[in-house]
Amino acid sequence: MSLHKVNVFELEPDDTVEDAGFLHQHAELGPRLGSRLIHATLYTAEAEKTIWPYHYHYGIEEWLYVISGEPVLRDPEGERRLAAGDVVCFPVGGAGAHTLSGPGSFVIFSTGRAPYMSVYPDSDKVSGPEGILLRSGAVEYWYGEGTWEPSTDPQPEQSAPQQFPRQPIVNVLSRPATQPPLQGAPPGFAARRSQLGPDLGAQMLGATLYELDPGEGSAPYHYHSGREEWLLVLSGQPTLRHHEGEDVLAQGDVVFFADGPEGAHRVLNRSSEPVRLVFLSTVQLPVSAHYPDSGKLLFRDADGEAYVFRKTDAVDLWDGEI
Repeated sequence: MSLHKVNVFELEPDDTVEDAGFLHQHAELGPRLGSRLIHATLYTAEAEKTIWPYHYHYGIEEWLYVISGEPVLRDPEGERRLAAGDVVCFPVGGAGAHTLSGPGSFVIFSTGRAPYMSVYPDSDKVSGPEGILLRSGAVEYWYGEGTWEPSTDPQPEQSAPQQFPRQPIVNVLSRPATQPPLQGAPPGFAARRSQLGPDLGAQMLGATLYELDPGEGSAPYHYHSGREEWLLVLSGQPTLRHHEGEDVLAQGDVVFFADGPEGAHRVLNRSSEPVRLVFLSTVQLPVSAHYPDSGKLLFRDADGEAYVFRKTDAVDLWDGEI
């Protein structure tokens, strides 16, 4: 199978939504790339045109990456203008409420689990797999069940709207990669890094910003079992080694790596200029990483502790058992 790649600067939107005063063009990235766990959509928006209703999710986390322009983000604290390279996480629940208007283009990444729920504060609606309902029609848990009868108790007063801290913005075009290369990394593996997820308040997706000087590369050639990864090239011309060979990538390229041997990869900088890129991934644990060049296995348990083994050291299931 060929490399799963699109370029967000070259991809043309293939669908338009225009209804009730909302307007945008979009193109789905996930189906083009074959992703199962991470979804992504490229949007283009016109100035002063909101792309979809103000909302938040339960069961789904979303990340926004601004490609170009100056889109306006509306969140629980009001509006703020964004810039190319800005990344914002919209967490599960009311703290993640948002909508966007143009001008600009951007990608929304998301991951989550079913069943999910979406809430629309402006119209007081909720939606899920079974449809869309008004929240004013909400009933108590036991409504219509067993011997239930309508309550004569006075209705509780509505509580004040919950306040949420404003979600931080990280600009991946200007953020320095402050973490030094991994301890003991030999020449060719001395990438500088910066973890994005903790600073964005993310829980369901993770991302690492990499800076590769000429002659350096990312982690050893590997693939995961139980995790998906996406690569976004911010600048430079990195060389991607993958399961079918090598390709030189360009700014704006997005590459999907499935879990399993087909997703094996390593990024190298064989150019004369620095390279900046982001790896985005799911974060569930436990997870394993396989290193075909050296025959090693890295296993990270549910507590996040990592253990590295040679596969040739494998033992029988009953070894050491009494």
